[in-house]
Amino acid sequence: TGYLIELAKFCADLGGDIMIFGSPKQRDLLEGVSRDQGMAFAAEAFKAVVPTLEKLGVLLALEPLGPKETNFLPFAADAVELAEMVDSPWCKIMLDCKAMIHEADPIPTLIRRHGSWMKHFHANDPNLRGPGMGDLDFVPIFQALADIKFFERWVSVEVFDYTPGAEALAKESIAYMKQCVAKLTWPN
Repeated sequence: TGYLIELAKFCADLGGDIMIFGSPKQRDLLEGVSRDQGMAFAAEAFKAVVPTLEKLGVLLALEPLGPKETNFLPFAADAVELAEMVDSPWCKIMLDCKAMIHEADPIPTLIRRHGSWMKHFHANDPNLRGPGMGDLDFVPIFQALADIKFFERWVSVEVFDYTPGAEALAKESIAYMKQCVAKLTWPN
């Protein structure tokens, strides 16, 4: 809890207003700890951090990362469940395209289902590069974001394979995302 409080202070000192709870292996359930116990422990820890988050104006966004990366909060519904347990406007979720490919439902369905909880979004391809650099079609994904009026917030490009170079990754991702946005139908 103390570490999360210090991270929230650091985030605020840098001018940030959102902190992501990601780091898949660092949050894995320890051997002998059940999912329910882990959820209860996490809810208790996050509840203890909420007063600091509120005071600093920093939101904590829980990131589901898929079962290949972690055994704790692998799915969007798990993150929502934990946020509900914390029961604070300062604890929400974020969604990540690379992680959502492991879900049973399509990414646009998940965005629409959990959109009221979502405060941040990672646009990334399962090939670990940016949008448009793999097989994932972002038009229906961005349409779902438009449908829930998410474009009032940030969409981040998160990459792990920098082989093309940082400049190429940025330019190609932005160009592709602009092409996707141009194809959207905007809600009233």
